[in-house]
Amino acid sequence: MSNFLTVLKKELLDIVRDKKTLVFTLILPILIYPLMFKFMSSSMEKAQTDVEKEINIYIEGDTYSNMAKVITSLENINIPDVDSPTDALKNGDIQLIINIPENFDESIASGKNATIDLLIDEESNKSMIASSMVNEVYENYKNTLVEQRLTESGLDPSILKPFEINIKSGINTDSESVNTMASMLLTMIPTLIVILMVSSTVGMAADLGAGEKERFTFEPLLSTSAKRSSLLWGKITALCTISFIALIANLAAMVFSMQRFMTFGEGDIQFTLQPLTILGMLIIGSLVLVTLSALQISVSIYARSTKEANSYLAAITMPTMILSFLPYMMDAKGINPAFFNIPITNSICLMKEFTVGIFDIKHIAIVVGWHVAYIVAAIIFAKFMFSKEEVIFRN
Repeated sequence: MSNFLTVLKKELLDIVRDKKTLVFTLILPILIYPLMFKFMSSSMEKAQTDVEKEINIYIEGDTYSNMAKVITSLENINIPDVDSPTDALKNGDIQLIINIPENFDESIASGKNATIDLLIDEESNKSMIASSMVNEVYENYKNTLVEQRLTESGLDPSILKPFEINIKSGINTDSESVNTMASMLLTMIPTLIVILMVSSTVGMAADLGAGEKERFTFEPLLSTSAKRSSLLWGKITALCTISFIALIANLAAMVFSMQRFMTFGEGDIQFTLQPLTILGMLIIGSLVLVTLSALQISVSIYARSTKEANSYLAAITMPTMILSFLPYMMDAKGINPAFFNIPITNSICLMKEFTVGIFDIKHIAIVVGWHVAYIVAAIIFAKFMFSKEEVIFRN
């Protein structure tokens, strides 16, 4: 036990002394999150403001109809002179092409139905926002025409609105409205947690094994009285400790930045994580962390150099990230049970359930059981790699 603690202290001191590791693992992400979410919020607001300020459109067909006059009478509507409307839409010079059928007013006056086509660029956020604004204007005008017809027929226009629908949260009774953006951001957290764990451990893992080989400090370490199992556990525990601290710091910075700097619609986006939810996510995250750390230490011990270790670790990082994105768009309350048996994916699925207040004992038992198996297998593999002389002294 004393040897393990000595090795652990030594590895932690080595990591702490490496200023680059501390900066890139702890400090830099904490600084990046506020900038990232502020930039995201500013970009969305700027796109919305730019469209509200000016919408460039091109009208085809009956340009003298009342429908054309309704839209061109708006202050933020601009009709530039373009040679090819389709090319202008594709290049972003205009945001919409409005196709109004010929003799539109006559068709409406005679009671016939007519269709107005709004041609948009689905690859442009400005075009999508502009189409929503223009469509709302036409919907209001359509309702005005319907009310006029009813009034002329001696009917009360309110006959078309026998009731109103008010969408409110049935879960959060303290809220007067449904914050869809907050709910969307909340579902991102489990995926981001796993990605943070992977990205924060790669550099340190490469240094704990291959880095010591390059510095020629690995052989003297093996010549001490400490058993190899103590050396292995010391390295794994040191990696897990720093990574867990980085995970907590990154998670706190991420949640704070989302709430403080992300704005959408009427104001700041607010959401809360219950203590039991946070505890559950940290426990599951810790299980994933131990598995990844053991695998990464094994790979780092096998590698000849830090550069080679980083290349091998990429083979672990990429599949992990792919698996972490599988449940990204899943409904937390309707996850297929099969996903609770897929590595990495099952931990994110369980954490997604935690974020919406679901603590299914069956799902928890399945995921924890699998992760215990992952940890045992990863540690056995690490001990196997650490016991092979041809691996340790591979050069």
